[in-house]
Amino acid sequence: MKKKLTIIAIVLMLSGAAVLPYADLAESAPEAEAAVQSEVQSGQDTRTPEAPGLSADLKQALDNEYLTLYLNQTTTEIAVKDKKSGAIWYSNPQDREQDAVATGYNKSKLNVQVELTYYDSKGNLMNYDNYTHSVQSGQFTIEESKDSLNIVYTLGEVKSNIDGIPKYISEERFRTLIIGRLEKDSDKKEIEKRFRYDESNKRYERRDTSFKGVGLKKVTTLFGQIGYDEAQIAIDKAAYGEEDDGAALVTLPLEYRLDGKQLKVSIPGGKVRYPDNMHIQSLSLLPFFGASGTKDEGYSLVPDGSGSLIHFNNNKLYATPYRSAMYGPDAALTQLGQVQKEETARLPVFGMKVEDRGFLAVIESGDAIAAVEADVSGRLNQYNNVFSSYTLGSLEEVTLTNGWRSSTVKQFQAGIYPGDITVTYSFLDQEEASYSGMAAHYREYLIEHTGMARLDGTENVPFYLELIGGIPKKKFFLGIPYSAYEPLTSFKEAKAILEQMQDKGIGDIQLRYTGWFNGGINHNYPKGVSVDSKLGGTKGLKELQAYAQDKGITLYPDASFLQTFPEAKGLRKSQASRLITGKLAHTYPFDFSMLKLDVQEPSGYVVSPRVLPGVVDGFLGDYAELGVDGLSLRDLGSGLNSDFNAEELVDRQQAEGIVKEQLERMKSSVPRLMVEGGNAYAAPFARHIVAAPMQSSGFNITDESIPFFQMVYHGYLQYAGTAWNMADDQDASLSLLKALETGSAPYYTWFYADPSAIKMTGFGSLYSADYRSWIDQAAGQYQALSRVMKNIQSQTIKEHKKLAEGVYQTTYEAGTTIIVNYNRAPVSVGGVTIDGRNYRVGGEPQ
Repeated sequence: MKKKLTIIAIVLMLSGAAVLPYADLAESAPEAEAAVQSEVQSGQDTRTPEAPGLSADLKQALDNEYLTLYLNQTTTEIAVKDKKSGAIWYSNPQDREQDAVATGYNKSKLNVQVELTYYDSKGNLMNYDNYTHSVQSGQFTIEESKDSLNIVYTLGEVKSNIDGIPKYISEERFRTLIIGRLEKDSDKKEIEKRFRYDESNKRYERRDTSFKGVGLKKVTTLFGQIGYDEAQIAIDKAAYGEEDDGAALVTLPLEYRLDGKQLKVSIPGGKVRYPDNMHIQSLSLLPFFGASGTKDEGYSLVPDGSGSLIHFNNNKLYATPYRSAMYGPDAALTQLGQVQKEETARLPVFGMKVEDRGFLAVIESGDAIAAVEADVSGRLNQYNNVFSSYTLGSLEEVTLTNGWRSSTVKQFQAGIYPGDITVTYSFLDQEEASYSGMAAHYREYLIEHTGMARLDGTENVPFYLELIGGIPKKKFFLGIPYSAYEPLTSFKEAKAILEQMQDKGIGDIQLRYTGWFNGGINHNYPKGVSVDSKLGGTKGLKELQAYAQDKGITLYPDASFLQTFPEAKGLRKSQASRLITGKLAHTYPFDFSMLKLDVQEPSGYVVSPRVLPGVVDGFLGDYAELGVDGLSLRDLGSGLNSDFNAEELVDRQQAEGIVKEQLERMKSSVPRLMVEGGNAYAAPFARHIVAAPMQSSGFNITDESIPFFQMVYHGYLQYAGTAWNMADDQDASLSLLKALETGSAPYYTWFYADPSAIKMTGFGSLYSADYRSWIDQAAGQYQALSRVMKNIQSQTIKEHKKLAEGVYQTTYEAGTTIIVNYNRAPVSVGGVTIDGRNYRVGGEPQ
């Protein structure tokens, strides 16, 4: 069969055909073989010669000034050549047949370009891949045009044409719906001779031996003429329990395009077809693109937190393969107890460096439902790989009880993600082939696609300060508990802190004010704005804004939009997101001692994305009257949630679109936005990012944490990590070194009140936020940092690299070089000695 398919492909290419319908041409193989023999013998083989080093089976399919795409029309694997460097990247390892590690299905999987997982109608978890369930049986078509290469796979076992005719038809229906509607006696005889009458069961049975070739075509033609269609066929099949063998067929298109220097790979969601009884869960795209072997040197880049590297062949087979979902967990899915704290993947990218070449992949469409996966050689095969996968559908498990019996059933979301999936691959050579080069490529991508603009060069090092306004506190009256409001920093007290900071030499203060309206830090849902009177009310806020403006301080009052807090008011239950089970999506505090959500505590709700536009309308209308030109967004840049309401499903990708629309509206209404976290879709709207990722999660399989996030944004945005006084390690010297290495700014969370004010409030973590304990140290750190970083705020990070264990060098585009030594002991590198827990600036080793 494979031989026939290859021959067919060659013939159709010779004839200039644009579409190669493999499954429909198998019967013409003898003629195809003869045609090929004739063509080859006459010396008229017009196929494009393969590039040097390519397999003879790979033929040119697309070409432009920078790249050439090749296709194997038998296996559908592709290769792309970077004309500048001459490097060739393959969708699948070319020596996979010699893999001594992979066996069975794992070896077959090395041929795959796309794979689906799904649950069948019986609840079994299954998988389809384009090689095993399409290519091997020739169930695909290739459509070539000047601009694109489209391969449409039919996954599953294709039913034969005879399966379209019911095995049994009742006597009554056979006589009335079929024979009774035929006008010609010859047509009636044509139908009758192909069915046997079963008198005992009063039905007609299909004579399979008579449904071949012309006979089958005649019957299907006559059935069509009398209106005996799919609906009628289904009725007769159901009447006798006949299953539809083609129920599991999936049509999956895969599109390749060359876009300048980039290769775009897409799954057009609108063209995916699947049966109703199939619950598709996930899709993996090009899982072995660029996969490297055991003799290669290099690493995979994954977007874990600030960024992380997985070195090839690191032998960490005891560790779980890497997988991290983009933008963190979906609060509209039940969150089980987590066993470790993970850093959120903020940037939808991944990449690979192999010797002196590399690639960077950007997830353009489908990023909100995407995850990045990676593994090393030796576990399932002999290759190191990194790729993207997508959660197209989700499920919840529901336990049903009946007396002493219980059972667990799966409940699936209504429909799967209907949109496109697109990944863009950029190729790097020699000097670009590093994570520094990957960061530069992604930065240029953001400039082109989001309009991200460079800082103007006049910026100083910012000092980010979060002040806590008011918090909820339980109080008692005659032994009866009641909820009260506890002010921690009034607007007048905020002014007093700012004055002290300036007296101590702290400048360019970016003031984030949390807990200032609608009931404090756990505020009521912000469909309107009411400034808390115990802090000074609207008058006090306007006075603080006037003072800040006069002193060159920017005020960013903070608001949360994606969830409501326990006991908060303003959100109707109809406006909350639903779980797949139909229940309301709650938010609970996390109990770190038990490593699970504490469902005994009061809960809040996850806000449905569909209500955001109306809420933002109300908020911005009231906010404009305050005259404040800055706004801090607590969660619009750090979280993303679905609404699985079966009647108004909003998937995570749609939720991202809604959030981006609100960010754009806010940006047009409020000149300066600050976001927390810095998810990629929110960053283009922000001027400042706080709580940006400063490290990776430290998964066992990873080898190195890198400041990839900072390398992308430095010179275009200003940012800080976790508040220095709220971090797990509050060592001031380490915080300063991290800021110097990553180009980030200092950030503190403070309040004015006596620390005893937070006793019995549930805000025990704020004990270290008394500003009196930190202001002197903060002033010293700020001044030290400013001396080094003041003149390079608008410069990009040209290179970052590890010089030795605990020693890192950051080089800026104008040549400034900073080496930091995290070790307690001095370290000598390239003839230069850096003291322990210290740094060096200037002309150090490049």
